[in-house]
Amino acid sequence: MYNSDKNTLIAGYLSCCGRCGNCGGCGNCQCCTSAETVVLRGSMGPAGPTGAQGPAGQTGPTGPTGATGATGLSITGPTGPTGPTGPTGATGATGATGAAGLSVTGPTGPTGTTGPTGPTGPTGATGATGATGLSITGPTGPTGPTGPTGPTGATGATGATGATGASAPLETLTAYSTPSQVVDTGDPVVFDRTAAQTGTQITHADNSAEIQISQPGTYYAAYNGTAFPQPNASLPETNLLVFTLNGTQITGAATQHVFTTANETSAQSLSSVITVTTTPATLQVVSSGGAFGYSNTSLNIFKIG
Repeated sequence: MYNSDKNTLIAGYLSCCGRCGNCGGCGNCQCCTSAETVVLRGSMGPAGPTGAQGPAGQTGPTGPTGATGATGLSITGPTGPTGPTGPTGATGATGATGAAGLSVTGPTGPTGTTGPTGPTGPTGATGATGATGLSITGPTGPTGPTGPTGPTGATGATGATGATGASAPLETLTAYSTPSQVVDTGDPVVFDRTAAQTGTQITHADNSAEIQISQPGTYYAAYNGTAFPQPNASLPETNLLVFTLNGTQITGAATQHVFTTANETSAQSLSSVITVTTTPATLQVVSSGGAFGYSNTSLNIFKIG
């Protein structure tokens, strides 16, 4: 290590120069306080062991700055171990405040995206109900005159005629009685023959008073015959003839005659539309009012719906 005159080697400072990283950085040695460039004249020997650190001496006055010497050959030696950190120096005086810098306002940045809507606040209290206003209904105005009737539109074309549906099976029956018969009150008139029958849903057995119906539907029945009183009848005597279905008289299906003489006869006719909902059903012609004779009787029945 040379002094600032570049000629005198400072003994004992070769291995402690702060510029080669081998000293403790105390700032008190000549080489640390000099602004001169260190120039090594000879080859550097091996570093000796680090001695114990002595007490820090007082800082001496700064010497005068020497003339700048020629730049010597810079050979950086190996980095020595880092010494312990020295004490922090006193804080220097605050420098003068610099001039205010030029204030230049930059352009306005783009508007940020709208944030999410906050939650709805609670509903305020309901205000008091205002006073009811005065309601005055005005008089009803007169009815305006009826406008004229518009012209009748043209009649549309007649649609095509649909196909004819299949005919329902024909169901008919005629029963009759050839000899005269006496029928007591509450008994039915007997028909000893079946004259004609079409289909299978209306049936009659010979010498029977019952007409059997096996299919629900609407039927039309018509009775004809002659009635007369018995020789021992107590006249006047009222004869009543009715239709019954399953033993119940059919409303409105009745005919009657009052006999006043023993030889009197009465031509009777009885007809009715009969609705059958439950089968099998039994149709009969029932006599009442006393014992009466019957002749030339017949019963026709047709299914009509």
